[in-house]
Amino acid sequence: MVTQESMLKAALPLFARFIVSNGLRTKHGVLEITLETADTALPVVTRNKGLRLAAGAMGLLSPDLLQLSDPDTPVESLTFLLAELPKHGQLYLRGTALLQHNFTQQDVDSRSVAYQHSGGDSHIDCFTFVATDRTNRGFVVNGRVWEEPVSFTIQVDQLDRTAPRITLLHSPSQVGLLKNGCYGIYITSRVLKASDPDTEDDQIIFKILRGPQHGHLENTTTGEFIREKFSQKDLNSKTILYIINPSLEVNSDIMEFQIMDPTGNSATPQILELKWSHIEWSQTEYEVCENVGTLPLEITRRGYSMDSAFVGIKVNQVSATVGKDFTVTPSKLIQFDPGMSTKMWNIAITYDGLEEDDEVFEVILNSPVNAVLGTKTKAAVKILDSKGGQCHPSYSLNQSKNNTWEKGIWRPLPPGSSSPTTSGSFHLERRPLPSSKWLAVTRGDTLRGFDSTDLSQRKLRTRGNGKTVPPSSVYRNGTDIIYNYHGMVSFKLEDDSSPTQTRKAKVSIISQPQKATKVPELPQADKVESTSDSHFSRQGQLPSFAKNCTLELKGLFHFEESTQKLYQCNGIAWKAWSPQTKVVEEKSCPAGWLQHSGYCHILITEKKGTWNVAARACREQYLGSLVTVFSRQHMRWLWDISGRKPFWIGLNDQVYAGRWEWIGGEPVTFTSGKRAPRQHLQPGRNCILVQRRGKWQTKDCRKGKPHNYVCSRKL
Repeated sequence: MVTQESMLKAALPLFARFIVSNGLRTKHGVLEITLETADTALPVVTRNKGLRLAAGAMGLLSPDLLQLSDPDTPVESLTFLLAELPKHGQLYLRGTALLQHNFTQQDVDSRSVAYQHSGGDSHIDCFTFVATDRTNRGFVVNGRVWEEPVSFTIQVDQLDRTAPRITLLHSPSQVGLLKNGCYGIYITSRVLKASDPDTEDDQIIFKILRGPQHGHLENTTTGEFIREKFSQKDLNSKTILYIINPSLEVNSDIMEFQIMDPTGNSATPQILELKWSHIEWSQTEYEVCENVGTLPLEITRRGYSMDSAFVGIKVNQVSATVGKDFTVTPSKLIQFDPGMSTKMWNIAITYDGLEEDDEVFEVILNSPVNAVLGTKTKAAVKILDSKGGQCHPSYSLNQSKNNTWEKGIWRPLPPGSSSPTTSGSFHLERRPLPSSKWLAVTRGDTLRGFDSTDLSQRKLRTRGNGKTVPPSSVYRNGTDIIYNYHGMVSFKLEDDSSPTQTRKAKVSIISQPQKATKVPELPQADKVESTSDSHFSRQGQLPSFAKNCTLELKGLFHFEESTQKLYQCNGIAWKAWSPQTKVVEEKSCPAGWLQHSGYCHILITEKKGTWNVAARACREQYLGSLVTVFSRQHMRWLWDISGRKPFWIGLNDQVYAGRWEWIGGEPVTFTSGKRAPRQHLQPGRNCILVQRRGKWQTKDCRKGKPHNYVCSRKL
């Protein structure tokens, strides 16, 4: 049975059968009723997003950009009637120019309608239309009935004809020692930068035309090798790292690149040069006579030397003993200033006058900063015993006119000769006299030089009786000489090496059999500060020291005439010293840390933060605290290792508002630089940032711009 609803939907005709009768005759008839559907719904513009294309290009008007819908009209009847054609381009229908000024939704759905820009500098174009179902007047846009034309917008992007340009191109030279033991140089926007006003940084591409020859580029985020390209965004994010090949003895590398944008515009190829330096010993083996006094070891830097660099030194006692056979300076860090290629590190060789086996020790370079260690990282020193006052090396020494080094043997220079010097060299802590001079001192700490000879041949003569008295042993500590005598009374002695009695030394001797008495004489500049020592005898007279024992004086000696004892500063207090005292080698800092003033230091630059963030990182991650500054010399050293860029130190007033304290608990004995005006201070929130030229500036501990910081911990 066909229902009325189904007939209406199918637009089927209806039939009615009837019979007409007058009582005598009847007649059958059929009544036909035809139903026609009525178009009452208006077309609706459901999409009108517009078109975007490059200048001169062609784009399709697809259904996702332009669409009409009508529930009672088929798509082939939904028509766009054009009221205004595009001014800067042409509409096409099935590949030919649109002539009839209309197209249907079926044409759009079949992707037969296109627009092509004619070129030129226009940035926008459009055409206007009215929509119709060919029955009703009007159409719906955004829920409202319209009869006026609406616009279809075409945005034209002009072609980027300008290539990116280089705004910064420097040779990177800051070498870092990586966690895996390799050396690397970061390539960042501080040394290489390009810009393009109409291109984002991630779209500015550095195409590698010729990669590095002596190393490779690596992405620190992904760990992958970079062989083809990287972006300006990568440089901004500090993810491009050049890895130095340690097996090659080279100090530079180059990379050729070309910058371009997504449209293919490219600039002229450029060369990026990477530079670095190698630090190593000038030679790796030394044979030295026991009576040589001071042995200078030469450290060289080759390659790029216009930046500061540092290297640590470690002493390895093989068969020789520190303090007995030789003495080294407390400083274990060598600094190369810009332009400096040579440094000297002095070792005082102890002469005890006793026959013994030859002794050996090693000096090792480690923990370089802004440099690469060369192949000569270890220097072995063999101390030859002076048997009977004579030194017998295993092979002969042929001295040249201007060079006292030959085949690794070092002896005192003959009278009248000069010690070797190298441009840019210096001696750490104290500058000893050249090895061609010995020290003879009189009371009053005046220094006089005389030509060096074998110390075992040095004799002192008692004034008046003509007796010659040889020393039982002679010990040299840097610039100081200690003569040991046995079983004699106090008297004046004078040098027996010259007929003219012009050089004198007053030596006090304790008359105790077989007990040596040490008699050092210190230069005026090396006198040390006094510190009370609980080990001093209460029975005798307390020693009187000119200066307190501090870290800066660590390793220096003082002879106390009242007690006839020799004392050495250990950095805290003066302690009694004897030739049998073994000086324990200082503990070394962890890899990547630098030593100064008895503390290990590390500069943190990758994870910058506020003062509070820095303090927490030093405590939790580096097991230390923000650095404490002990002196102006310490401050200058910190400013150098920081790269002369701002960094946080541990001074603050957070515990007691308005009272400055070091976070590590050390007393505040040194301050430097400017402070904020009192009205600008916020008690309990003030911390110190080291800024320009190492000056101190008060900042808020909790907020503000993040900075580098230095963590430290005691050895």
